[in-house]
Amino acid sequence: MEKLGVPTAVVNTEPFIASSQAMAVSQGIPDYPFVIIPHPIAATEKVVLEEWADKAIEEIVNILLPE
Repeated sequence: MEKLGVPTAVVNTEPFIASSQAMAVSQGIPDYPFVIIPHPIAATEKVVLEEWADKAIEEIVNILLPE
């Protein structure tokens, strides 16, 4: 989407950092920023997921709306 001019923010869990970085390199954007949250998601209580999301929001905004 970024290559089409659509700002994006990728949110990953910790085990997928290396895969995401490899994908960014293969797409020609090695410095692509990612928001990293803890793992796992499926076995995590909703209240904890909401806390993780609240913490990730600022990073997402910074990626989508750089100064």
